[in-house]
Amino acid sequence: MAMDVLIASFGLINLFALGGVVLIGLPHGAFDGAIAACLGQADRPITLIRFITLYVALAGLVVGLWLLFPVAVLIGFLGISIIHFGLGDARAKSGWFRYVQAVAHGGVVVAGISQSHRLEVDVIFGYLVGGDAAPVWMAIDIASVIIAVTLAIYAWQAFWNARWRLGFLEAGLLILVFAVVPPLFGFALYFCCVHSARHIWSVWTAVKFEFPSHMLFGGAMVFTLASWGAGAAAFWWCASFMAVESALLRVVFIGLAALTVPHMILVDGFFRANAGNSR
Repeated sequence: MAMDVLIASFGLINLFALGGVVLIGLPHGAFDGAIAACLGQADRPITLIRFITLYVALAGLVVGLWLLFPVAVLIGFLGISIIHFGLGDARAKSGWFRYVQAVAHGGVVVAGISQSHRLEVDVIFGYLVGGDAAPVWMAIDIASVIIAVTLAIYAWQAFWNARWRLGFLEAGLLILVFAVVPPLFGFALYFCCVHSARHIWSVWTAVKFEFPSHMLFGGAMVFTLASWGAGAAAFWWCASFMAVESALLRVVFIGLAALTVPHMILVDGFFRANAGNSR
């Protein structure tokens, strides 16, 4: 499909934002192969095949469930995104305050963008669920109350303890950014420049002494190209029977959800604890 058709139907800034998510943000998950190797899941061909099979099967399961239960799965995806983003941004290494920080930071992204641009985001949610997104908004409104409480606790802790002030300032700055820029652009800015950058740095510092650089980045490139190829095929198929805006949004965000579930299990369930890394 010609680029001018995409721009005309979707808008240049939205297309630019989704392009950033696909070309810059998504590849950060391609380092999951290095994480698996670091955890001993690639020391033999059979273990590597098992890891890839489970990873792809989980991703496929998410896609299937989304197609069957789009509203419930979107709500679940937003929930795990809060946790995953928040754990990546939290500065406390352990204890109850780490989880307060995690909900506050992750909630700023999900609820901050959604509540700042309800009309635009409602259109996006409508594309993603194929209908009314009222239940999604109900879940976001409930979560927003919890997130507001965690931000209040965070503010109190930052007031009395200087070590938390930089993190709280970051969360406040993101709230301001999300309020003034379009929702997709705000998400792309965070996903590419904050979340992905932090994740790549944490993986690099954890495994750089175990694997040569060419193996680390070569493996990431293989996984990246595979995800791009699958996404391109899915977009070509979806665009044959639905509006291009819907096809593009569904492929990007359903694909993102599909990759986030195994990525989150690997990173938040095993890698952080194994590496002793709070990031």
